[in-house]
Amino acid sequence: MQPYVIKQGDHLALLAYKFGFDADTVWNDPKNAQLRQAGHLSKDPNILYPTDMLYIPDQKPPVMTPLTTGATNTFVSTAPTTNITLQISEPTFASQAYTVQELPGLTGLTTDANGTVTFSAPVTLATATILFETGANFVCHIGNLDPVDTLSGVFQRLQCLAYIDAEITFDSSDLGLLRGALRALRAAQTDVDSPIAVAPTDSNPASPVSTDDTSQDDSSPAIPTSEPSEPLPDDGLADDGTVNEETSNLLVTAYGC
Repeated sequence: MQPYVIKQGDHLALLAYKFGFDADTVWNDPKNAQLRQAGHLSKDPNILYPTDMLYIPDQKPPVMTPLTTGATNTFVSTAPTTNITLQISEPTFASQAYTVQELPGLTGLTTDANGTVTFSAPVTLATATILFETGANFVCHIGNLDPVDTLSGVFQRLQCLAYIDAEITFDSSDLGLLRGALRALRAAQTDVDSPIAVAPTDSNPASPVSTDDTSQDDSSPAIPTSEPSEPLPDDGLADDGTVNEETSNLLVTAYGC
């Protein structure tokens, strides 16, 4: 087995196809026990973190295929597919027809009664643009969702849930923004009259199976921009950037993964 350093956009199904190995066998190999279980490392093969170390089978030299001079040489490579699921919480998108810009061959696609988009895509697809007849579009960046116990993963989920404005870019030093957003999420969860609202935007990332994206409306939660002057309940984010288990579970429940 040899080490492979995860890059943004990598997920196990893509790497298995790219390097020619069985995804389940590699994921469950003892060499990858730390990646499956330990610390900040992802426990989900569909949500890996850049700089994570995945051990994959040693790579053999590529097989050279001879070409015939003066003739047409045809090569066909068919990538396996993976299921993409994206839920749009705005009620107007329930039971609506949509297309995937990058996959024009897919027809007859319709969201379900909960506004859930589901389709199969090649594992090599990096971006899927969901288009509705109204002109609304949602961009899903496949494999770009970071683990929930990383600051970037917390930021991505809060932004997709509309607790952070879509125009704001991730800044690991801005813990005040994340804390305010986490408090707003916690308040929405505990207020029976104010359920968690999800308002994805076309600039937000999503994972291959989530989670892994229209603009915010008046029903979306207020977007915090700074620390309030009055003390508030614990937001679950420590000064060193780690989140506690309760907060991680809250984010996973609200976002879906």
